[in-house]
Amino acid sequence: MVSIGGRSPISINSLSRVLVVCIFLVSLQSFVLLSRLTSERSPNNSETVNNDDANNNSNNNNNMHTSTLLFTPDEFRAGRIENYINLPTMYNPDRNNIVQELMEQPVPEPTEILLHKAPTPPSGNAILGLASYPKFKDGWMKLVGSLRTNGYEGHIIVGVHPEIPQDERDYLDKMGVTYYAVKTVNCSEAILSGVSQTGNRVRAKCSRGLENLKLEWGRYEMARRWLRACDTCTGWSMVIDTRDIFFQQDPFASLEDADDARQDLMFVEEVAQYTKTLPDELRAINIGASGMYKYHTIPCYGQNQVAPQKIIDRPILCSGTVIGNRNGIHRFLSVLVDEFHKHNGRSVECMSPHTTDQWTMNYLYYRGDFGFPRQTKTLPWGTGPVLTVGKPCATKLFSEVTKKLEHVHSLKDMMVFDANGLILNPHEKKAAPHS
Repeated sequence: MVSIGGRSPISINSLSRVLVVCIFLVSLQSFVLLSRLTSERSPNNSETVNNDDANNNSNNNNNMHTSTLLFTPDEFRAGRIENYINLPTMYNPDRNNIVQELMEQPVPEPTEILLHKAPTPPSGNAILGLASYPKFKDGWMKLVGSLRTNGYEGHIIVGVHPEIPQDERDYLDKMGVTYYAVKTVNCSEAILSGVSQTGNRVRAKCSRGLENLKLEWGRYEMARRWLRACDTCTGWSMVIDTRDIFFQQDPFASLEDADDARQDLMFVEEVAQYTKTLPDELRAINIGASGMYKYHTIPCYGQNQVAPQKIIDRPILCSGTVIGNRNGIHRFLSVLVDEFHKHNGRSVECMSPHTTDQWTMNYLYYRGDFGFPRQTKTLPWGTGPVLTVGKPCATKLFSEVTKKLEHVHSLKDMMVFDANGLILNPHEKKAAPHS
């Protein structure tokens, strides 16, 4: 679950992975690099690095520059949240151009059937996600109902089941939701490897028109096309998982104007050792130590490329709540979908279900593959517009009774609530907009 907000209600999105953090010393070289990245911004809000830097910062293998880790958990611990940074561990001065080329490629029209286009809302912000379940009335009320009840006046664009019940259609129409019919079909033969190993529908089936991307990956391409087709989606956007999220207020209310934002792409961190509210080590796990991360990335990319030891203290990033303005979200979706297509042209170990969306996204982020690092940031757990509570609400702790780790339903002692039962950002004591 995820919660959005600060001193106001937060939203919460479920995720069952977390991070551990140690303090890294930032060298003079790192500050010089940071200074360059911050100051050398082109008029079109893109970051640039001069040719001398590009030549000097390359290595023989991948033309990438590995600097001292640009990561300051000590600033967070000291309460200086505004000084906290969690930048990629690698910097490739040519990556911005590569990403820009991806973003400039034509975006196809949606292949899904538009069942209903809602009237243009007052706000240009947008929430996008796939929820193509045969029946989802309770889910719609939790997702859409909590948004509208708490004052969200922007676009809601979703993918639904082709035979969505009429009462659900009536509800979505009333709530001003734009929705497309997503027809599930068999995937192309080339990407069917491994489907017998999973009962997870989103990793075994595709949608009509996107037979070369399983649903788990194809939903990002859907969102990319839906956003481009929405001419009035000009503000902030959030690409979400739809089944485990609710909202306590407008998720974008605490953000600056989308057109003027210094950071146009924001990833949400899961709970880390330096952001957890209780000392128990099991309350958090870092990405470099995560068995799931290594299991889903090393067989595809290789041990040397994944290099989990280099991010041993970094947080896991949530793939179910990614925020950006129109340009930033388009950058995120363009890079991620391009990587998914590359995966399908690689070995079986790179295909879904062997490799999944969250771990691919984390791999790309920490290698700097989303480009424009000074226009991108990660939001530490317990702050900002989203609170992921997968770890606080679902984990295993040592039982004195059974003398082994036991799954516990909820760790409410990790959460902070107000008098009305709203979940608060524990490090800001204000309600998180979305959960």
